[in-house]
Amino acid sequence: MKTARIGILLVCFIAVAFCGEDPADGWYAEQRTLYGGIPVTVRFAPADTTLAAEAWALLAAIDDDFNDWRDDSHVGRINAGGPGSYELNPSLAEAFALSERMHAASSGVFDITVGPLRRLWRGAEKARRWPEQAEIDAVRARIGDGAYVRDGARLTVLKAGVQFDFGGVCKGMAVDRAVALLRGAGRRAGLVQVGGETGCWGTAAAGRPYRIGIPDPDAPDDPDRLVARLQDPGQGLCGSTSGNYRNPIVVAGRTLYHVYDPRTGMPAPTRTLSSSVVFPGTGRNGEADCLAKTGELLPPDEFLALIAGRGGEAMLLLRGADGASERRTTAGWDALTIRPQEAP
Repeated sequence: MKTARIGILLVCFIAVAFCGEDPADGWYAEQRTLYGGIPVTVRFAPADTTLAAEAWALLAAIDDDFNDWRDDSHVGRINAGGPGSYELNPSLAEAFALSERMHAASSGVFDITVGPLRRLWRGAEKARRWPEQAEIDAVRARIGDGAYVRDGARLTVLKAGVQFDFGGVCKGMAVDRAVALLRGAGRRAGLVQVGGETGCWGTAAAGRPYRIGIPDPDAPDDPDRLVARLQDPGQGLCGSTSGNYRNPIVVAGRTLYHVYDPRTGMPAPTRTLSSSVVFPGTGRNGEADCLAKTGELLPPDEFLALIAGRGGEAMLLLRGADGASERRTTAGWDALTIRPQEAP
């Protein structure tokens, strides 16, 4: 039950990769469901079933480290243990380091200590009542700066009730690890996709560069209504999309976002329909995963400047006053897109 619950929480971040064609000879291609409900795709050439087994084992291991709904996961044990010191395994140490860099880059908007906020608002949804301000303030006192300190692999939790939530980190990290494994083994082309996190490189089985599609938030399962189609510019592509169209929170009749603002204790505004971040090359899916979430919280101009300043491109879809969606992008976004007549 706990494993399924984290799957529901994470499956909402979906980007569609153009990988539906049958693989050509010499390709390995398989899709599975991991983490209690998230679709995961692995494709690469030349095929190697032993290497594929290594990639799937690596991807599956993410749940043992980061599923904070499981008491026996590494994060679950830390969350249950309360204040004190803990030795981090290499996976967690890497995740903490990445999260802290993204926390600093986003002026504190990206924060892995928001686990108590997630539980507060999910509990409010179940109870069908709006939380009291005192409840929100009590949770905010347990999160953010001052909740913990870290020295390499040594973590010290400083406050009672701290609960780490790596839901905005671990899928991107999983993609980076699998891509690094496959590229390190000399695979000339491939794609790894975990929910909305996609890393790809080389020439696809269709004989052209890989493409990633961004779904229309009003029709996320309709492949004919993609709002953007991005193509690998030649050195590979990392992409992450975060949206509220699959798993919103409904509290006392109000639809809320499932991304939480550590500055206010409130869910993100629902005007932002989706946030997408891409980086040329591979190895930056973890970063893209983190930063896509900041698009739900930061002012649009600030978010787009943040991504552009880190060498990436981004697109925000916003709900206008008339109900139509409004697109905001970085200057280089359109250079990565293909026109509808060029697809598939």
